[in-house]
Amino acid sequence: MLEQLTEQVRECHRHAADAKARADATPDPALRRSYSDLEDHWLFLARSYMFGESLQDFIDQTTQTKKRAPIDPKLPMVGQLFDLLPVAIYVCDPSGLIIYYNSHAAELWGRSPSLNDPTDRFCGSYRMYHLDGDPIEHPDCPMADVLRNGDSVQNREIVVERTDGSRGVVLVNIAPLKDLSGNILGAVNCFQDVTERKRSERQIATLAGEAEHRAKNILATVQATVHLSQSDTVHGLKNAIEARIRALARVHALFMQSRWAGAELSNIAKQEFAPYLREGELRVRIGGPDLLLAPNMAQAAAVILHELSTNAAKYGSLSVSEGQVEVTWSRAASERLILHWIESGGPPAIMPTREGFATSIIDRMI
Repeated sequence: MLEQLTEQVRECHRHAADAKARADATPDPALRRSYSDLEDHWLFLARSYMFGESLQDFIDQTTQTKKRAPIDPKLPMVGQLFDLLPVAIYVCDPSGLIIYYNSHAAELWGRSPSLNDPTDRFCGSYRMYHLDGDPIEHPDCPMADVLRNGDSVQNREIVVERTDGSRGVVLVNIAPLKDLSGNILGAVNCFQDVTERKRSERQIATLAGEAEHRAKNILATVQATVHLSQSDTVHGLKNAIEARIRALARVHALFMQSRWAGAELSNIAKQEFAPYLREGELRVRIGGPDLLLAPNMAQAAAVILHELSTNAAKYGSLSVSEGQVEVTWSRAASERLILHWIESGGPPAIMPTREGFATSIIDRMI
């Protein structure tokens, strides 16, 4: 058992190192925190296993000197040791009576059962469940299995319910206590609350799924941008594509700041018109209520504003020094976004001879 637990400690440290490497590598703050939490949980589990090794070594030494005399965990030295540990521990005798538990076990159970009480056998929790929600009766719980067959239970996750109805997921490791002849003297359960770790794992899985979805969405948008871009020269086509991809990159930087909640329309507009918003210049006026756009809508708004501002700089009001642009927006009663674009002081408008990228992208996105 000692060799097996030692390998478990190594495995925990390998998982912790992997989580740390992932935390250091990701630029996403939410993912970084989740991986850091995962690292802490693996290190905590390693410490639990290390305690298990020390406990087994203590038991082995004691049984060698006491032959078949049972180990009494209520001895002051052992009891103090158990309460100092950062894990929940309880011990049962061969019949399942709880003969010792530490304060962490009482905290996870949400109650303090009486020792040697026949009504509290095998476990001090109010109720237990499998991860799929099926109930576990106390005589069928992992501790009862160990006392019956003498086989250890390692890394089993179960759900415990407290008397107030709250639930948590615990990671259970149970070892039988045997004398030199192999007779079962009892069993010790070393368990810990992994509810937060399970929540972090689910969050990581969700974030990974969202990241995959966003990556596909970005690639599809870039593909459409390249496909719809036109120019009379290769150099012009290259510049047009680069400018449009930069506009997408700027709005994605806003997504990062909001943890992918979206982007404020005013910030999108200010980014796009930054060259014309210098102090003392009144060439562009931006106005409208605070409006957080969801990522897909924010991305569409960024592309549309980029195309309109680019056309204004090439052919419209921003192509001459006295020209001005006014961009305002509002939210209709139907929750639709209403965007107003007004140019003044520029050259006369000329009907285009062909449908450009701006017209195509606006028609497709609105």
